[in-house]
Amino acid sequence: MIALLVVIGIGVFIDGAMGNVADLPAVTVGLSGLFLLATALPWFGLNVRRLHDIGLTGWLFLLFLIPTFGTVIILIFALIPTQPRENKWGPVPAGVRV
Repeated sequence: MIALLVVIGIGVFIDGAMGNVADLPAVTVGLSGLFLLATALPWFGLNVRRLHDIGLTGWLFLLFLIPTFGTVIILIFALIPTQPRENKWGPVPAGVRV
């Protein structure tokens, strides 16, 4: 979130220097869009891995597509402690103590 705010700030600064603030802030929209595209796939992978750590299928991440409630459900899943034993998605990662 902090990195996204920095990217948006840089875009606003560049748009302001170019005089594009009143019209379409193209640089801000473009930079923030590129940032979101670049970080979306790792974010999906992180959440699927987290669901696997608690013994659930990664397809449950699609609940995120439900407005408001999906985000809350994914947040609740993220707060569940990791399983202390191996599950069908593999062993507990090395260095993780539960």
